[in-house]
Amino acid sequence: MEKKTKTKQIAVRFDDQSYEKISQYAEKEHRGLGEFVRHATLFYIEHFDRKNETSNE
Repeated sequence: MEKKTKTKQIAVRFDDQSYEKISQYAEKEHRGLGEFVRHATLFYIEHFDRKNETSNE
């Protein structure tokens, strides 16, 4: 993943159970919550981009 300047923001709301789980994973990866959610989202997008490229071939 390319490092780019962060210029826009998105507010995301989670229920208590999801928030706790995300917090635990972020802590395990030594990331802040925002950075963890950002990283997870970019990872997810990259995964589906690769999947779509393979299915279009």
